[in-house]
Amino acid sequence: MDMFLGCNDLSVRYYNRSEHILKNITLSINKGEKVLILGPSGGGKSTLISTLAGIIPEYIEAEVTGQVFLRDNVGIMFQDPDSQFCMLHVDEEIAFSLENRSVPQTEMDNIISNLMNQVGLKVDKKTPIDTLSGGMKQRLALACLLALEPEVLFFDEPTAQLDPAGRKEILEILHRLSQKTNQTMIFVEHMLDGCIEWMDRIIMLNEGGNVIGDGEPEDIIHHFTNEMKEAGIWRPKLYPSKWIEVIENPSHPLSIKLSKQFKSKCQTAIKDYKIENPIISAENVTIGYGRKSIVKEINLAIDKGEWISIVGENGSGKSTLLKSLIRLEPIKKGNIFIQGKELTNWSDRELYEQVGFVFQNPEHQFIADTVFEEIAFGGSQRNWPEELIYAKTKRLIQEFGLEDHENEHPFILSFGQKRRLSVATMLLFDQALLLLDEPTFGQDEKTTYKLMKQLKERQKQGTTIIMVTHDMDLVDRYSDRVLLLNKGKMAYQGTPFGLFSNQDILQKTKIIPPLHYQLMHERREEILV
Repeated sequence: MDMFLGCNDLSVRYYNRSEHILKNITLSINKGEKVLILGPSGGGKSTLISTLAGIIPEYIEAEVTGQVFLRDNVGIMFQDPDSQFCMLHVDEEIAFSLENRSVPQTEMDNIISNLMNQVGLKVDKKTPIDTLSGGMKQRLALACLLALEPEVLFFDEPTAQLDPAGRKEILEILHRLSQKTNQTMIFVEHMLDGCIEWMDRIIMLNEGGNVIGDGEPEDIIHHFTNEMKEAGIWRPKLYPSKWIEVIENPSHPLSIKLSKQFKSKCQTAIKDYKIENPIISAENVTIGYGRKSIVKEINLAIDKGEWISIVGENGSGKSTLLKSLIRLEPIKKGNIFIQGKELTNWSDRELYEQVGFVFQNPEHQFIADTVFEEIAFGGSQRNWPEELIYAKTKRLIQEFGLEDHENEHPFILSFGQKRRLSVATMLLFDQALLLLDEPTFGQDEKTTYKLMKQLKERQKQGTTIIMVTHDMDLVDRYSDRVLLLNKGKMAYQGTPFGLFSNQDILQKTKIIPPLHYQLMHERREEILV
């Protein structure tokens, strides 16, 4: 019997690297299987699905040895949906996929409507793609894939850029689709909750590009706990437990754990927060881009040494606010002050001596030809002694696990490695204020908490941190205060405890709190805010 999809003794090496990223992999994937590929950042997960999809070596050059058994008709969804779009409007993008199947133009309109309905894309067909939120773009990318009627669907972290509510919705759509069509689906995901529950199988890679585990999800989670921890793979917060069991049984081990976490938060919750020495403030500020205003009447003051998290749905204005705070995006109205000085009165050089910024897309800040030079660049610009530049750069390269890549071009790194590099470049200096746009996006568990620890040390030394994030567990664990943007206004300013304890705000803004808060809300226990 012929193999449906897979490989035999597969090894892959990119031509700019001496080491293979995948080594001697043999896999057979059956028709209709739902497979989840796990592994550390940079461990070859994306390379594996790109090879099984036929992208490597057809469109991405690499040395491939062994046998690869491909399907003729496949679809792949990448982390960034914008990289897949080539048209201007929603209906045109879906029609482009239909044209590849030679679907008659007279039939397209109904098919486009059905596909949009199937993926929950509730917008006008003529909507410009660049006006869609991240969640809507992922729905459009999925509709385009389904229009191709592929035998196999590949997903490379399809929910990485979405807020928790958007992520939940996309995974539910995919789950329903898998039940309806029984299509073969191959996933690469960092966050397992919401998808591991309906996977048939997990394939686990190690840092060296070898398969170290292959089996049913519950068996892999049970037998490879230490390996997953060492690889930095995020363990599911709930699976294999059932949420209803945790809610109804106070003696359930997870119920006991979550209850303890919540009681600990109650004991440390700050009810009143006084601003004593503001490093940055905004007065009646309106932000937006182009002619569009996104959030109006922003009034805030951030104390020196605070850790602030900015949260909200995709498209709520989080990144725009962060950029506006240091003039990367012009404000439409109001005033912003840094250290008491109006933002427009700062020279660029003075401003960026005081403030560091990490972009959501790390490639937007890369300017050098190697990882070492990228980190060292700022020190060279400031005429630091060569010995100091070398010592600080080497230390950061080691801290962020980039030793094997210091002579490589930043653009050839994996996305997780690019993200680590982008943060490392900002930690070379001792700026008073660090602004980070999704600094843990695409990172494994080990790297995430290592980065958080490094940022916490900076905060202890007096650095103020303002972070945009979708990770509510990080918000709860590290933030002093949280700013919530919703429907054009600042919907909440206060402690994480105050936000996650307020069920009314959570429901109105679609914020999904950490599990220990969810448990208390489900049990309708009294929460003293």
